[in-house]
Amino acid sequence: MTKMGYDANIKSSRAVKQQRLTILFTLIGLALACTFAVNFLRRPKNGIGRLIRNKPQGNEAVAGVSGGSNNKNELLKRTIEEAAKADNKLNNLNAAELEAKAAQKVALLEQNVRAIKKTGVIMETDTESLTFTKQLQDATRTLIKLRYGDFGSISTPFRIKMDLEFQPTIPDFDTKGKEGTIVIELAPISLIPYSVYNFLEIARTWKNGAFHRNAGHVLQAIARSGVTQSMPFQEYSKEYPHKKYTIGYAGRPSGPEFYLSIQDNSQNHGPGSQQKHNPYEADCIIGRIIQGVEDGTVDRIHTMPGKEFLNDKKKWVLIR
Repeated sequence: MTKMGYDANIKSSRAVKQQRLTILFTLIGLALACTFAVNFLRRPKNGIGRLIRNKPQGNEAVAGVSGGSNNKNELLKRTIEEAAKADNKLNNLNAAELEAKAAQKVALLEQNVRAIKKTGVIMETDTESLTFTKQLQDATRTLIKLRYGDFGSISTPFRIKMDLEFQPTIPDFDTKGKEGTIVIELAPISLIPYSVYNFLEIARTWKNGAFHRNAGHVLQAIARSGVTQSMPFQEYSKEYPHKKYTIGYAGRPSGPEFYLSIQDNSQNHGPGSQQKHNPYEADCIIGRIIQGVEDGTVDRIHTMPGKEFLNDKKKWVLIR
């Protein structure tokens, strides 16, 4: 009995130990399962989530890891916004670099074209001249898109608004006052890209100007801006002639002064005009007036007191 009792006590003690171990291991298992579940639920669901955990930003990152879902969503939103801003900054830097390289290319080609122009060769028929001018035109189209946007086609042309100031010397000043506006629609860059680019640069770096010539066929204007050189070559397209109310560059070589044609000047300023050396050379053209004709603004400029070049600046129509 004693032995049996002894054996029974040993078995009872072992059973208790086994129960305790079972409970202990069960608790450990439950703890591990809970830890796994929590980590599973908190696992990053994408690359941005990993970025939040690996690159904490002060209290916000702590809240994102240990706080509620609202904090995590808010942090995720902020991180996405910051990433987008960084991407935009990088894109802008890349765009600036591309624009700078495009501008350098245009400047180099422009020098080459100017050098050819100085030789007196008829550029419109010379093979080397045509090669270089085409390269310059292609490079200019690229620069226009980088600097001013993907515009300049027939359907999406560039437009430039000019605010005018009529001085008291204008005949109808008392009734119409000093204000006036014209809007110029620039020619398609598929035809005359450098002429368009040059005028965009004039507008971008504008200082001041004025209509100072009142001729029978044109109204000519001074243009003071960052553009101080004339055009590198006489860019012209027969598809965009000097019709009435077009804008062209004055002089040979042309620009930066410009004129508004108040009659059809296809003969006066078109191919072969104003010189006998080159039957193909014409004034460079810019665009056409799309606002300022019907409301009488152009006609009003033509009422400047005096004819041809006006020496008295008080008679000019200022371009602000």
